[in-house]
Amino acid sequence: MAPLHRSLLMSCLLSGTVALFILPLHLALAGPPHVATLLVLAWMLCQWPIAHYLSRTGAMNTTIALSSGLFASFVAAVCLMTGGESSFALLWLLIPPVEAAFATNRKVTLGVSLYCCALFAAVTLLSASVSQNVTLPPEAGVLASLAAFLYTGMLASRISLDRHRASSELLKSDTRLERVSNSVCEVLLELDKTGRLSVLGGPVRRMFGLEASVSDEDWIFRRMNVADRPHYLTSLADVRESGAEARLDVRLRLGSGKPGDRGYAEFALFRLRLRSARADEAAMAGGSVVLALQEIESRSAEHAPKQGALPPAGSACWTLIEEAGSSARDQVTEIVDLASLVESEGKSLSQGSLHQTVRRIRSAGDRSARSLNALLDLVPAVEGRLPDAYCKVDVADCLTHSSNLIGPLADRLKVSLDLAETADLPAVFVEKKKFRQSLHLILSEVVETAGAGALVHAEAVTGPTCIELVITACNRQSSLNWTAENSMTVFENAARLLEEAGADLSLRSSLGAGDRVVIVIPVRAEKGRPGQAGSAAEQSAPWAESA
Repeated sequence: MAPLHRSLLMSCLLSGTVALFILPLHLALAGPPHVATLLVLAWMLCQWPIAHYLSRTGAMNTTIALSSGLFASFVAAVCLMTGGESSFALLWLLIPPVEAAFATNRKVTLGVSLYCCALFAAVTLLSASVSQNVTLPPEAGVLASLAAFLYTGMLASRISLDRHRASSELLKSDTRLERVSNSVCEVLLELDKTGRLSVLGGPVRRMFGLEASVSDEDWIFRRMNVADRPHYLTSLADVRESGAEARLDVRLRLGSGKPGDRGYAEFALFRLRLRSARADEAAMAGGSVVLALQEIESRSAEHAPKQGALPPAGSACWTLIEEAGSSARDQVTEIVDLASLVESEGKSLSQGSLHQTVRRIRSAGDRSARSLNALLDLVPAVEGRLPDAYCKVDVADCLTHSSNLIGPLADRLKVSLDLAETADLPAVFVEKKKFRQSLHLILSEVVETAGAGALVHAEAVTGPTCIELVITACNRQSSLNWTAENSMTVFENAARLLEEAGADLSLRSSLGAGDRVVIVIPVRAEKGRPGQAGSAAEQSAPWAESA
């Protein structure tokens, strides 16, 4: 309504200003004004109180009713002065109902229309008893009708523009709501007393594989496992009767297939929360119940690759392995060539050339060692092999190592890396290889799914008992938030590796910010596998007495 407020205020202020400008000029140049001129100037000056009322109260409907009623009264007065029912201005009584169409209440339009009808009846009845004070030329009627048509067309154009603006704002709101719904991890539904189920928000297609915006029946009940239906109906009745919140775990059918169709039915475990409408919304909601569904068992868990299995061909892991292996091969070839040069021409080389060649060999050897370490970090663990011992690991060094390894992949995909390094992080004791391997896997997956123009940011937050490594991604070209919807299998493998390494992986979603990957690394006082017995000094320390 803000554009309508602005246009009405501007027209009212402009009309009053023009009247104040014309009145002294008319008095100075033409003498006392005619009755018709005074009537026009009075109507224009009356726009200022209307603008003052709108600016103080903001009551748009009342302001439109006052403006339309004032204009209708002005037109009726002109009609009485210029011929009554045969006046040229009688056609202008059609305009106030059109102006009243800007209001959002139908009572305003109906009231203004009835008021115009009453004024038309009064003009018809009083036209014989009122003397005609104004004599106009014959062409005045044609010009007045043409002006009425133009003014009505302008009002119709403003109404059309207002509807177009409202439609655009509604489309923006729906797009924003859909973006928010796709970024959260649960589905909100509303079930009324008649059993009609409607979706309030959430990724329904992602969780169930179907589109269900509005339905005439409780389709959640039809998709629920038969063994869970009695518990669901009992909880639903208790929530409606007592108003207390209920929680239960149910198994729901996935896919677009309807219950009763032939074929294998795929189920997933969901956590269902039931709560009634608030007390102040009870009358409006009609005793409806709000359902919140959150998936607690991934449907892809059965198809997840086994531990130690090789990654699929063409994945980012294989790309990094090929790049690291190619780099190591080139550097080893350089070392062999330099060694052959020293062997064949070592006696003829000067001391400075010999030192320079030795430095080049050492530099190539260091680069080769780093490439080989990166290659070994990416090689999956083999079943039956003894795990690496826990050791002290520097998180900032691991971030730098991952940045050097994933840099070529990010440059090729046009993705920027911002891996914040923190020098004063406390020591962490994890299995170094599995930790670095999972970090490479997570970062490469985020870089690969973020899209061109994205920025991948990693930041370490130090807590009292742990370090949280938060990895986020945002696309600066499309302004879309990154989602982990298509990377769950990769993150499940990374979570398994981090669990074996002594850390934890979680995905967190927030409204308007998308998904975040959080790696929680406990800060241990001494190295050792989680759950192992502590040192002798720790075991001999007395327990604190409890109350």
